[in-house]
Amino acid sequence: MDNSRLKGAKAFPLPLHHTSTVKEFDDLHASFTARVLVLRRPDGTAEIYLPFVQYQREFRLRSRSWQDHAARGLGLFWDFCVAHGDTGWAPTVLLREFAYALLEGTLDAKHPASRSLMWPAVGRVRAEGLVRHVEDFAEWCSSKDDSTSPVAPTTTPLVPGTGEHATRLLVWSRLRRISMLQHIKRVPVSWKKSHVEFGRNDKGREMRPAKHFPPAFAERLLWEGHRRPRAVAGQNVFLEYCARDIMIALLDGWGGLRRSEGLHLWESDVIEHPGQPDHAFVVLNHPEQASVQWIDPVSGSRRRGTRQHMLAETYGLRPRNLVTRGHYHVGWKGMALNDDLQACIFWIDPTAGALFWTLYQGYCRFVRPSIMAERFRLGGRDHPFLFVSEEVNPVTGLPGEPYSERAYERNHEAAVLRLGLEHSKRAGTTTHGLRHLYGHTMRKLGVHPHVIRQGLHHINLLSQVIYTAPLPEDVDAALRHAQQMAATKRVAIAPLAEDTTQELIRLRLSLSHGGSHE
Repeated sequence: MDNSRLKGAKAFPLPLHHTSTVKEFDDLHASFTARVLVLRRPDGTAEIYLPFVQYQREFRLRSRSWQDHAARGLGLFWDFCVAHGDTGWAPTVLLREFAYALLEGTLDAKHPASRSLMWPAVGRVRAEGLVRHVEDFAEWCSSKDDSTSPVAPTTTPLVPGTGEHATRLLVWSRLRRISMLQHIKRVPVSWKKSHVEFGRNDKGREMRPAKHFPPAFAERLLWEGHRRPRAVAGQNVFLEYCARDIMIALLDGWGGLRRSEGLHLWESDVIEHPGQPDHAFVVLNHPEQASVQWIDPVSGSRRRGTRQHMLAETYGLRPRNLVTRGHYHVGWKGMALNDDLQACIFWIDPTAGALFWTLYQGYCRFVRPSIMAERFRLGGRDHPFLFVSEEVNPVTGLPGEPYSERAYERNHEAAVLRLGLEHSKRAGTTTHGLRHLYGHTMRKLGVHPHVIRQGLHHINLLSQVIYTAPLPEDVDAALRHAQQMAATKRVAIAPLAEDTTQELIRLRLSLSHGGSHE
């Protein structure tokens, strides 16, 4: 390599390091174009990071975009190391905190060294990409010399004073199998023992079918279980029932969601179905990274970003899955999403979609506004989550907090007990039993496995096995009635029949008359 070619390199003004413009280098094989990373040491001197040039030369057919992102990731890692020279962090802590700094930004960091970097949050996808570039480079470094032994933490400089020391730290991280990504990305289920719950152990026992909510009681759960015990005849029909809990039950039992997933919904996630008037079209968005538009309250301009950014800037909140404890926390297990990080709800019964849309309109007109008005009166802030608690939260002293998983399970249990049923996982009457009912019903209807997978939003086709395994009585009934079922296409499902039809008429009449009905 001809170092004279570097003298005229113009640098990008980055916080503590500089990345030169693209320059062309000649080697024994062919000419190639590479980024030059110029590392500035704490004492003000600088050096060209030659291992990075060699790294690009080995992968010289890769794109300029790949070179740019790799240079950016390594440059930021260098900046982070230099800024935290006095922390005394072990390498494992250094790598972990670097990943967190990318993901969350450093503007509000507790450590002064981190705040000095003034990094904005880049989001999970971008942070993972930058970290992966650093790890890929470290992997390449560790593979170049197999005789290099792992560098012990006590001898590895925590603040690289030279590029060689930076490389040694990265080599040490790979030889010790340290991954920065594991701290900012949940380990996919596929990395665990199995992505699929096959329902059997290594002794070859028969698969045990998951218990589902009894279909004969599903409709009664809506109109008897979730009817308010002290409801007054003739009052607003949307106050006669707990519309919120009925809607969540519909999402779980007739839409196939997990209990936690519906609690991530915002008011704007429900619209009238474009192709089916008076039916709900519900879109579930990734709670952090899904894109959203909003009006900036200060400038009045339209902005676009991730849900995480919008929650932080507009409401001072974090996505519910990132808060690890308390009533605000709601889990996010993960599901199959489209390129926009969204998934739509597939109603197993069109009546469920019609009922949800009517309940949604009544809930957003007669129930939620009054709760939030009381919240504002007491000094509480607004939030976009659809389902809210009616009770005063003992911690915040406010009504209208985002509805919690524990509260929903508690109210669901009370509804089940009103039906005279046992509330237990063994009986299939928990909230998750409703999701199992959705999968069980689709199997009974003879739906194709790929359709079941999409309905349950599973990533793996085999994940539905535990939901759709037949009960012994199902096997017997299938053998005895196969011919009849094939001829009539009639299947015993959780019906939304006459009772729901009558209540839907009442709800729509009430909606059109401002909440009152005769």
